[in-house]
Amino acid sequence: MIKFWLIAIFIIIISTYILWKLTMKSQREETGERIWRFGNGRSVYWRILTLCSFGITVVIMLIMHWIGIPIL
Repeated sequence: MIKFWLIAIFIIIISTYILWKLTMKSQREETGERIWRFGNGRSVYWRILTLCSFGITVVIMLIMHWIGIPIL
């Protein structure tokens, strides 16, 4: 079970980093600097980014299980 959690944590960290690098500048420009700093622009961005990373992790773990890679 430890191997499962280590793999899941590694995948979620990597996917969050990649998504952050790909979307941060465009999202910040799209919302505007004032909303980004003083509004809820950052919290909404990180909430959506975290949910997307979780979804990517679940899909990758299911594919690994379906292929037959032992993760438990």
